[in-house]
Amino acid sequence: MKNNNYIKLLVLPCIIALLASCVNDDDVFGDNTNKATAVTTVTELMIFEGGTGLIPFTISNPINKTAKFRIDVVSGSAEEDTDYTAGTGDIVGENGISGEGFEMIVPAYAESFEIPVSTILDLDQTEGTETITLKISATGNRTILTPVPYLVNVTIVDFTYCMWDLQVLDAYGDSWQGATITIEDDHHTATYPTEDWNDFEELYQIPVGTNYAFTYTSGTTGDQPNVADAPGYEEENSYTLTATNGTVYSDGPVPTVGIIASGADSCN
Repeated sequence: MKNNNYIKLLVLPCIIALLASCVNDDDVFGDNTNKATAVTTVTELMIFEGGTGLIPFTISNPINKTAKFRIDVVSGSAEEDTDYTAGTGDIVGENGISGEGFEMIVPAYAESFEIPVSTILDLDQTEGTETITLKISATGNRTILTPVPYLVNVTIVDFTYCMWDLQVLDAYGDSWQGATITIEDDHHTATYPTEDWNDFEELYQIPVGTNYAFTYTSGTTGDQPNVADAPGYEEENSYTLTATNGTVYSDGPVPTVGIIASGADSCN
């Protein structure tokens, strides 16, 4: 009988430890009053398609271990990995089923962190503005707790645009030596020519959104000694930029550095 009691006493702590290990991410087990917590006050984000929004968190006290948080998609019309991504990557392993939701890994000793929500730029103007609701909670080894699962409503503003044509020319046929034309608008930034080319011209169709600006930047200095080349052999460079409404902007050889065209509405 004494042996049986002794065995029970040995088994009891094992059962308690097993029960503790089965607690899921959203349960509270034991006294968590001294645990580090991560909190945010952000409940809404509006992001232009192609841009990134940040959800800031503060940590009550830094810890010497890596912490993990899971980002679940509660509802919404946008599709993950097609329209947006979040955190440091897809959720994997013990944190959930791979491909369903995202995770955020926070390094040891961090006093704060920001969860990025990145939207993916596409040229589909039929989808309109989309929304998603994200739920953020502690996961993994739960070294840092979230007092509650946080809900953040994200609005993704669709990319509306009109197409412009850009023709770049090089009189020598060996591309531009570092010179570029950059388009910036509310949704994206892109630089042309996109790569070196071995021809006299390249033609691009460029989607241009609202509050746009095209800028010409000169290239590197020519490397032929005692030759009066313009920087980057820009005596070879020319371009023609044609707006949707037919307005033409053309310059070169040696194009003027600076703004080529700008405005609020790229379609008119």
